[in-house]
Amino acid sequence: MKHRHLIHEEFTVAAIEDILARGQAPDWVPLIDIIRADPYGEVAEKIDKLCELPLFGAPVFRRVLAAARQSATPPPEKGGAPRTP
Repeated sequence: MKHRHLIHEEFTVAAIEDILARGQAPDWVPLIDIIRADPYGEVAEKIDKLCELPLFGAPVFRRVLAAARQSATPPPEKGGAPRTP
């Protein structure tokens, strides 16, 4: 499914929102693959913010994000290396 906001195959916020709102399971596969590969990356963060909206696919993507992040190492805090106790 081609999405109206998917320009040059980049996952902009508008493209991701369109996929979550109007896409079907096969359309979600590329996003799920990206989340699993980099659960704290730029695309995953965009999806996380969009999951706050009442979009059709949001419940699925909240679960995918939670599962991917549970098994991943958290990224360092912004502004430097992780703090040590």
